[in-house]
Amino acid sequence: MEVAPRIAGTMALHRALGVNFALLSIFEHEGLTLQIIQNNVELEIDRALQNRFRHNMVYDHVYIDYDDTVVLNGKVNIKAIGFLYHAFNVGKRLILISKHQGNLESSLKNYRLDTLFDEVIHVPQEHQKSDYIRSDRAIFIDDSFSERLKVANKHNIPTFDLSMIEMLFD
Repeated sequence: MEVAPRIAGTMALHRALGVNFALLSIFEHEGLTLQIIQNNVELEIDRALQNRFRHNMVYDHVYIDYDDTVVLNGKVNIKAIGFLYHAFNVGKRLILISKHQGNLESSLKNYRLDTLFDEVIHVPQEHQKSDYIRSDRAIFIDDSFSERLKVANKHNIPTFDLSMIEMLFD
């Protein structure tokens, strides 16, 4: 015989539909009137593990690229923006560093990103991003391996591409 007083992980499906069994149990125990608003949608759940990381990096500044990093395929990259707000919430300085061709300020406004960054560095095409990094307590995020390599070699700071962002949510 097994007694397992735990909430099933797949109960998230019912919560998404509007039925929170754990909360309803508390309300019932308290003798409260119960009402449910059930969302009438077809819903399927796919449960998978989420990676969580611990690291020993100490940094105060996040340098991040714009094209193909913050904006990807003409859309705001939700994972990158999620990390940037996480970094903002823990007091990191956010610095956009870009070789964007065109009007970067206008592009930022277009995507409603014009107030997110503490600083925006628009690097001329013939210059290197690594020449514009001013902190040794920083990380650098860019889709370009060659840019990451130059920054890593010159500043000896951690560099990341988009596939590595999940590691930064500590």
